[in-house]
Amino acid sequence: MIGERDGKRPGLRAKAGAEASDNVNVLLVNDDPATLFSLRTVLGDLDATVVTAASGQEALLLLLHQDFVVILLDVKMAGMDGFETARLIRGRARSRATPLVFLTSHRATDLDRTMGYNLGAADYLFMPVAPEVLKAKVRVFIDLERTRRRQMESDGECVVLNLALRRERERADTLHCALQAEVAARTQAESCQRRDSPERLIIQHAGDYVALLDPAGCWTFASPSYDTEFGNAIRMGGCYLDIVHPDDREHIVAELACIAQGAGRARLQYRVLGESDYHFETEATLVPGLDGAPDSLVMVSRDVTERKQLEAYVLHQSLHDSLTGLPNRLLLEDRLGRATSQRERPAGSLAVLFIDLDRFKEINDSVGHAAGDRLLQDVAERLGTCMRDGDTVARLGGDEFVVLLLDLHAVNDAALVADKILRAVGAPCWIEGKQLCVTPSIGIAVYPDDGTRPDTLLRNADTAMYNAKHEGRGRFAFFTPLMQEAVSRRLQLGSALQRAIDDDEFVLHYQPKVNAVSGAVCGAEALIRWTQRDGKPIPPSIFIPVAEETGRIDPIGSWALQEAVAELARWRTRGVTDTPIAVNISPLQFRRTNVAGFIEAVVSRAAIDPGLLEVELTESGVMSDPATAIEALQRISAQGIAIAIDDFGTGYSSLAYLKRLPIDKLKIDASFVRDIATDPSDGAIVRAIITLAHVLNMTVVAEGVETAAQVEFLMAHACDELQGNYFSEPVSGDAMLELLARGPFILPQTGPRAVPCPLDSGTAHAALAHRRPV
Repeated sequence: MIGERDGKRPGLRAKAGAEASDNVNVLLVNDDPATLFSLRTVLGDLDATVVTAASGQEALLLLLHQDFVVILLDVKMAGMDGFETARLIRGRARSRATPLVFLTSHRATDLDRTMGYNLGAADYLFMPVAPEVLKAKVRVFIDLERTRRRQMESDGECVVLNLALRRERERADTLHCALQAEVAARTQAESCQRRDSPERLIIQHAGDYVALLDPAGCWTFASPSYDTEFGNAIRMGGCYLDIVHPDDREHIVAELACIAQGAGRARLQYRVLGESDYHFETEATLVPGLDGAPDSLVMVSRDVTERKQLEAYVLHQSLHDSLTGLPNRLLLEDRLGRATSQRERPAGSLAVLFIDLDRFKEINDSVGHAAGDRLLQDVAERLGTCMRDGDTVARLGGDEFVVLLLDLHAVNDAALVADKILRAVGAPCWIEGKQLCVTPSIGIAVYPDDGTRPDTLLRNADTAMYNAKHEGRGRFAFFTPLMQEAVSRRLQLGSALQRAIDDDEFVLHYQPKVNAVSGAVCGAEALIRWTQRDGKPIPPSIFIPVAEETGRIDPIGSWALQEAVAELARWRTRGVTDTPIAVNISPLQFRRTNVAGFIEAVVSRAAIDPGLLEVELTESGVMSDPATAIEALQRISAQGIAIAIDDFGTGYSSLAYLKRLPIDKLKIDASFVRDIATDPSDGAIVRAIITLAHVLNMTVVAEGVETAAQVEFLMAHACDELQGNYFSEPVSGDAMLELLARGPFILPQTGPRAVPCPLDSGTAHAALAHRRPV
């Protein structure tokens, strides 16, 4: 019997050992799918299993259940980067010695490499790396691991052989006793058989926590690991539940009862009270006696505290924003869903505040993304100071935050919190030595009047927030059904705009600019008009803001520029070669595209004189990023194209930048021109703008001129050019040619009327019927 066992078991062990030696795993961690595929393809012909992970969190989860001979880790990954992942890997006992190789396509500084090696990196490789070099380096780790395993298996076989010999000697002793007394030997053999199962478990799980309990749950045996960890808390005859966390005892009692009632075996998870709280995972096995009744309970436990902590960390990361630490959309929706599902919740006791930071993109572009991130962290901290216990502040992404207010006494309480947020977030803050100011716009939706479902409340709060922005920013607004109707109209208008772009429904009209000395038409402004297929006109004041919100202003602005240049080319064929056309460039179009290059290409294709084109930009559009604007405007000016600042006086110009910009004209906004003859303040502002422009060697254009009194005032104060319905409403290109053919307007120097010279044909064009008499 002994020879037969020795002849078979070593062979089985050798086969299993060979399989274990061959089974090695390599882990690739990279958030770029293409890179993962390439690396896996390169390493595919190695005699190893290549496992991939698309993030640090995914890699840590894999390490809970698998061991790897080497981990190839990308440094620059979204969310948890390679360095943070390496720290967590090194913090786990199971993976502390696993070789790490940093593999990155990003340029690394000496500091990066030092940090990598300080984290225990075995190597630091840069992409692209030759496939043969990569395979050779990985093969070294595979070979080292297999050599180590063979050595361990060789040592292990000796240990197992010694244990087998000892067991056989014990069996021989048992048989010897049986010869002396057959009945006693049989009883003793049965007793040994009962003891054999727990003893084997103790040997097999010598590194685990092994306990034998009697049917009452009291200690009859504890492995040395229990004494090391729990000391005097372990007393033979004492209750095992004494070391179980009080909150978990009821659960464990119920599980043990199920085992005793016939289940026989169960896997338990619970906390125990040691030097600190530990998490145990236990295999509980019932051992019956000779009569079949429960005789003892074997508890084989493992400390899974580290795994539980890592699982908790990964769960926290999946439910919280990595930048601010606030709950993310997933956790917010869960809490909002729980809150709205409470049927007894009174009306008005729950409110959702949707918060968006005004002009955050401009701040991000001007001071950089790092400072922008720090500002978001500062805003998150300030929002936290405005909340009570039980309220939730979440970040949805970008510069969007949501506040969930619970247990409000009245709807007005939400307004009080919103006002508190406006003051807290709107206060100046210092980021990297710069003072930054940001204001929030807040939309408020109240349960259940504004919705009973989480998605409805969030959507309506978002709608109210946009309404607050349209009303001037830096304020809050409660949701109303009218807002939803306005949103629906904007959505419909956005769809109609796209159709208008596709079907070429836009046209350009031209409003003349008149020389304030001679009355001659010295140019025209191109103004876009849109008449839908049903014949209904949509004013620019309605569709231009929607076009800017939806990003459709770029194709519309590009079309307008090309159409105006094409009109100049048509005028040239009609003999008009000295009347420039001004085209408006939206702030979004100016910031997003290479305006200077695009204008140059359009002018070149049409083969027109660049001096016949003028571009008009709003004051706020230029001053939002003056340094960038200077470069772009200088490129435009270098082409010989005149530049005008539109709506001057309504923005926040810096005179220091204004004198550095290559600006040729300032256009006084119509809001100042409207009352210049009756309001001394408006008159003073207009005079100051005219003086400023002339000091800076710029031409002054007054727009919105509609009365003779306005014309006289502007002429008396040396305004250079006049534009408005007093002379002509915007007309088609052909009507503009007829107006040019009339000759100069007669300005009201002494008389009350300004009348243009009659057309040679003696017939006024229909488009001039809108011109107001003087």
